[in-house]
Amino acid sequence: KADFAEHLTNTLNSWYEQHGADVAASGGNTKEQAQALVSADKVQQVTDPEGDPHAHDLSKFIVYSHPDMVWPGSDIVWFGAYDRASGALYEIYDFN
Repeated sequence: KADFAEHLTNTLNSWYEQHGADVAASGGNTKEQAQALVSADKVQQVTDPEGDPHAHDLSKFIVYSHPDMVWPGSDIVWFGAYDRASGALYEIYDFN
């Protein structure tokens, strides 16, 4: 959980490079505000395959979710998929 929180915080650096202007125009949080809202306490492991929009095989991947921090209270959820055998990060993505 803590690893995903750290990876998610770091991912926001590049994500805001691509989307920061749109976020600012729509009244979302700054990168720094969003990063401050990332918390390991909010991380949940996805245990139902239906709960992962990218449909990773949960026997091969561990998938975590975190509520949105760019537009808090939105329906957006952030996900991180990790290789179950090695623990390596596979991808981080958002979905609503």
